[in-house]
Amino acid sequence: MQTKKTKRLNREWHPWWEWECWRAGFFSPLPPEGVTPDEAKDMYREFLSDLQWFELAIKKVLYAWPVSCNQFLTNRATNRVAWLGQAAMCIETGVPACFRGGYKLLSKEQQVAADALAAEYLARWEEYKCIVQMNG
Repeated sequence: MQTKKTKRLNREWHPWWEWECWRAGFFSPLPPEGVTPDEAKDMYREFLSDLQWFELAIKKVLYAWPVSCNQFLTNRATNRVAWLGQAAMCIETGVPACFRGGYKLLSKEQQVAADALAAEYLARWEEYKCIVQMNG
């Protein structure tokens, strides 16, 4: 999903050990302790279908993970909307990105709504980031 066109952001690079998402377990191949892989996918479905909960977690990512956001949201070669959703899930529940298949458990309408919410916050973040980059 593309966001509306804004001034092109400068790509930012940070070493992996500085990424807050890495320290939070975003790239772990295992679900949180006591959670099965199927339960982790169902948690994704439940989380993304609750737009208020999802929105609060997106805000948390944008505030608490500035290095990870700079690393991944300035990279236009990736699905930034998906990354933001996966990051929100991880910061809120501890479920890593490898269980993102839970997204496919949503109805088409729920997928569209979740994507639109993440795209809205991505556009806001881009606007803020462009102002910061322009002002040095």
